[in-house]
Amino acid sequence: MDKKLRVAILGGGMFFEDVIGQSFVDFSRGGLAAALTSIGMSHWAPRVADVDVEVVAVGTRSQSRGTARKVADFFRRELPGCQVKPYYGDLVHEEILEKEKPDVVFVATPDHLHTPAIISALEHGAHVITEKPLCLKTVEADAIIEKARKKDLVVAVDMHKRYDPAVRDLMTNCLTKYEKIYRIRAVLEEPLTVSTEIFQWVEHSHPFAYVGSHWLDVVAHYLKVFPRSLFATGEKNLLVNWDKYVKVVAERTRRPLSSFPRQNSINAWDSLNVNITYDNGMRGDFNNAWINPPEFEGAVNQEIEVYGILGRGMVDQQDRGYREAVMGDGSRTRNPFFAGRIKNVQGYREVFGYGKASIVAGLLSICRVKFFGESPESLAGSYPDAASQRSVTMAIEAATVVAERNFKHFQKAGKTPVTAALSQDRIVIIDPYSQPAEEVIYRC
Repeated sequence: MDKKLRVAILGGGMFFEDVIGQSFVDFSRGGLAAALTSIGMSHWAPRVADVDVEVVAVGTRSQSRGTARKVADFFRRELPGCQVKPYYGDLVHEEILEKEKPDVVFVATPDHLHTPAIISALEHGAHVITEKPLCLKTVEADAIIEKARKKDLVVAVDMHKRYDPAVRDLMTNCLTKYEKIYRIRAVLEEPLTVSTEIFQWVEHSHPFAYVGSHWLDVVAHYLKVFPRSLFATGEKNLLVNWDKYVKVVAERTRRPLSSFPRQNSINAWDSLNVNITYDNGMRGDFNNAWINPPEFEGAVNQEIEVYGILGRGMVDQQDRGYREAVMGDGSRTRNPFFAGRIKNVQGYREVFGYGKASIVAGLLSICRVKFFGESPESLAGSYPDAASQRSVTMAIEAATVVAERNFKHFQKAGKTPVTAALSQDRIVIIDPYSQPAEEVIYRC
């Protein structure tokens, strides 16, 4: 049997060259087997050693920025002789699926555009690996899960914090060490450049969806819990006044104002704070932002702390031991555990770390279904599949509504009374200032 995976990539993604692109270069050059140790699946290495991975196309919506062409050039530069075709257009995924007929579609589009591309790929018989979050609405998650089930196809989500070795060790051992877990505190904050320069679509999502989804997945996966009630508030101070603050930032960072691509007001959240009570009574506190000052010592600020009745544990990226001071750049912490680089004796670059691990987990699941006849359902729990993201999506959708209503109520009356109640088949918003006081925003 000819074991080949023809891959199409939609979108460039913030970590394309550092993680996504370099990972697929590594898989194309050396296969999947070498990366399986990072996900504890090295026993599969002999069976997938002959799988050939080939990136055949990349697509983005706008041709003016030339992202697809740059990505194609990246692959041609790293893999001389490869034929990666760039595509553009609002329905670029449809054109690629029709013309290239890929086996796998990697979705790295903006958060709110994941669903159409995923559904279309499944309808064309392609397996999917998508960047997180899976989607922003529970009804969309249901549609994706059902379509994947009917087509017997894999939908994997790039939830790489599952594979962070420190997080994995904490979460797999905390129940036996600490016994009952009564609280989780999790923080993930992105730099200001994400919301003001890198992403043009921040008005369509928020930091809880974009990065809070990682911690939601970690908690749900390792502790097997489901969110029952939710409270959320957020801040809109910096981005909505970006037309004024951009001048302050330009002055303080000594950058010309013309170097900032966005100088208008940005109608988006600075940060969101979400409190969840899970079905075992445990409390989860999630704090997410994307306005961290560029001078912050790390690329991001991320930490998770687990509180139990007999112990507690914490993983803080800034405490992993890699710090350096560089003239003109200041003191910085580095995180090679996510996307470290190495150059082998032949001069080839390779990437290692839990960013790559998450991608290979999805590809291995696809191989097991496509080449070895297993069903996606039988692989549940071995990779971040679409079904595992349903509770994550429900929490994102509920927090989006609750935070917005509490923001408006606070502006008007100085109060934040809105909460949400969640069950497997519905999301109910509880707002004593509205009539009726309870509104079902999702029903299965």
